[in-house]
Amino acid sequence: MRAALPVDQFKRETLRKLQDVRCPDHHQSPRLNFRGQSLRDVTIQMKTCCAKLAALANRRIAGL
Repeated sequence: MRAALPVDQFKRETLRKLQDVRCPDHHQSPRLNFRGQSLRDVTIQMKTCCAKLAALANRRIAGL
């Protein structure tokens, strides 16, 4: 059994933080697209239905 790569663990942890985040107005979830093979070059593209959901998701990711 192979140990999880740090970038894979980062992706899982980020998705876990957002698993119950929903827009209060549109009832949508944020959609994330990860690119990169290492923590040094990973980027996240987040698509949301509105600015309110983007703010909620960013606060959750930041741990606020």
